[in-house]
Amino acid sequence: MTPDGLARTHGAAFGDAGWSAESFRGYLDDPRATLWGDETCFAVLRRAGPEAEVLTLATHPAHQGQGRATAMLRAALAGLAAQGVEEVFLEVAQSNTAALALYRACGFEAFGQRVGYYRNGDTAVCMKARLSATSGG
Repeated sequence: MTPDGLARTHGAAFGDAGWSAESFRGYLDDPRATLWGDETCFAVLRRAGPEAEVLTLATHPAHQGQGRATAMLRAALAGLAAQGVEEVFLEVAQSNTAALALYRACGFEAFGQRVGYYRNGDTAVCMKARLSATSGG
């Protein structure tokens, strides 16, 4: 995975809110960050002790609707569980129904909201998944 390739996919998926190649370069160099997937469908997660956070998840529009993000996120959660991570957190826009469905399918449950969290005024849904070493998610 290259920073430029990740930025292209992120920009295609998120438009003006897409991250720069420089942002991805920083995560690739961060020992606490893990990137799962490939340049067309990936997640950036950061680990802190027994917890982790999904910083972003993106699938290029040409590859959406194929189940790739679900498979990739499930593999990421299983990998984190094997490393001793117990809980994974994320925020997702309340209006992003596809992402909400993806996260629920992967075992995430809503536990709160952050009203007006995003630049466009959208509310963030705070979600978490409890992992176990035996279940992988």
